[in-house]
Amino acid sequence: MLMMSMDYPADLYASLHNGNDGDEDFYRAVCVGADRVLELGCGSGRILAVLADQVTELLGVDSSEETLALARTNLPASVELRRGDMETFEVGSGFDRVLIPFNGIYCLPDLEGVRRTFVQVEKVLAADGLLVFDGYAGDPIHEDDSCDEGFDEEEQIATVDARGKRWQVFEQSEYERSAQRFTVHYRYLAEDSGEEILATIRHRYLRLEETLEALEDAGLEPVVAHGDFDQRVYDRDSERMIITARKKGKLSGCVTHRF
Repeated sequence: MLMMSMDYPADLYASLHNGNDGDEDFYRAVCVGADRVLELGCGSGRILAVLADQVTELLGVDSSEETLALARTNLPASVELRRGDMETFEVGSGFDRVLIPFNGIYCLPDLEGVRRTFVQVEKVLAADGLLVFDGYAGDPIHEDDSCDEGFDEEEQIATVDARGKRWQVFEQSEYERSAQRFTVHYRYLAEDSGEEILATIRHRYLRLEETLEALEDAGLEPVVAHGDFDQRVYDRDSERMIITARKKGKLSGCVTHRF
C-alpha cells in the first residue's frame, strides 16, 4: 500500500516523479533537532537522502522490494530500510518524526486504510513526536464542477533518461469524483527502439475534514496545516495540503492555522 505498491517499475517512477518544489528543504526544516526519523513510503530514498547528514537514526519503510533495492543504491549504509506496509508496519517506538511525503498517504485505497496508518503512527511516535505528511489539496478538486469525470486525453508530459535510453512519457488520467480517486496511466516510449512500457498510479485523495477526523480517531491532533512548502497557511485555494500532527495533549499551541 505504499508509494511503489502500484504497477510501476521503480526506476521509471524515479526518473519522472522527483518531488515538488521546496519539499526537500521543508522536510529538512521539519526534522531539525530530531534524532530518530521514520519515513513511510520512502520510495527510492529521495527524502531520506537529504536528511542523512542531519539525523542520527533514519529508517525508511516501503512495500516494494524493487524500490528498496533502488533506495539502497542512493543512500549511505547508515540509513536502515525495511519492507513493510503503512497500515501494519512494526518498527519499535520513540520516533521524533514520522514522515509520509509526496502524496504517499493517497496510495492507500480507502479512508479506513488511512485510519489504520494513523493508528500505527500514534504507536511509534515519541511523546513529543510529530507526524508530517503532504498531498495535493483534495477539496478544491472535489468541489470544482469543471473537473470532468472519466478519462482525459493522453498527452506527452516529459522526456526522461532511464535504463540507458531516452523515453518520451505520455500521461492519461481517469477521475472518479464519488470515490475521490484518480487512476493515472503512463506510457513510456523509447526514442531509439520504439519499446513501450505502461505504468499506473492510483490515488484516493483526502479532504481536510475527513483527514482531521481520521487523526482524531487514531489519538492524534493537528498542529498546523500548510498550503505549500513555503509554509503559507492552508485555505480553500491551496494547491497542497501539508499536515503536521502530534499525540493528543502532548504539546501546547498551534503555529499557523488553528483548527
